[in-house]
Amino acid sequence: MIWYKFHLGDYITHTLHLSDAEDLAYRRLLDLYYMSEKAIPLNTEEVARKIRLDLDITESVLGEFFEKTPEGYRNGRCDEEIAKYQHQVATNRSLGKRGGRPKKTESVTESEPKANPKKIQNKNINTSSRFDEFWSTWPTSKRKVGKAAVQVKWEKHNLDQVADMIIANVNDLKTSEQWLGGFEPAPLTYINQRRWEDDYFPEQAIAQGRRAI
Repeated sequence: MIWYKFHLGDYITHTLHLSDAEDLAYRRLLDLYYMSEKAIPLNTEEVARKIRLDLDITESVLGEFFEKTPEGYRNGRCDEEIAKYQHQVATNRSLGKRGGRPKKTESVTESEPKANPKKIQNKNINTSSRFDEFWSTWPTSKRKVGKAAVQVKWEKHNLDQVADMIIANVNDLKTSEQWLGGFEPAPLTYINQRRWEDDYFPEQAIAQGRRAI
């Protein structure tokens, strides 16, 4: 990304407790995340070198504002903004291939061949998604972020095929000691790690780890 939205009010609210060095680390980590459009690498020594700050400061900020996953350190807000940006880029590219945006006196369909109504109907059936059902099933908490990024993953892996299994698993986990105790994962982590395929043992719930911020 060559630009990203900076929500000043949210940033100030969540970073008042940071030292000057920690604040600088967070800003540089955000820049690194958005420039690469992917998770921050797990090699924290290399990350600290890239943002030109001490390792202990870098690891402290990563632990507070990012979630450690097998893919790297992720941030739900960043993933959501990146997904929106990539969607806009794809839209602009598509418009460019058609010669740019249609004039106000034209409709998009006027510059395109007429579509077969039966094909449109079938297409709608094939692309229907149960993601919204999954999202509404997920319990409300500050971990429920990055909806756009989660939906991209859902559609990419065609999870409609296992939607019943996923939704049933989320309903079960919502009543578990782990989730009721505030140790539920972020939806993006749940999808990335295919948690619905795990064997679940209630007595081991709390021991599975502390919740990331």
